[in-house]
Amino acid sequence: MKPATRAPGRRRLDLDRSGPWIAAIGLLAVLWLVVSSTLYAPWWGVLLHLVVLGGFVALYARRVRERPASTIWIAVAAFVAWIAVNAVGVLLLDWRL
Repeated sequence: MKPATRAPGRRRLDLDRSGPWIAAIGLLAVLWLVVSSTLYAPWWGVLLHLVVLGGFVALYARRVRERPASTIWIAVAAFVAWIAVNAVGVLLLDWRL
């Protein structure tokens, strides 16, 4: 059987090398969202956001050594957690948007 060939000029994305960089940019984007939540969240809500994001940064630091290709999912999970904290804050804790 002949091995599959790629089209000339096309490269495959190597997530073992680029995955941690993509995740770091994603976590920085979530940090920007956390800082911008000062517009509607109380100070303790922003602190809660930062604590949750800190947990994802610690997970990122550990996972980047063990399984670097899977780190992009950490940034996705951090974004989903930001949405969840905002939803709880707005719906239950009376944050104003």
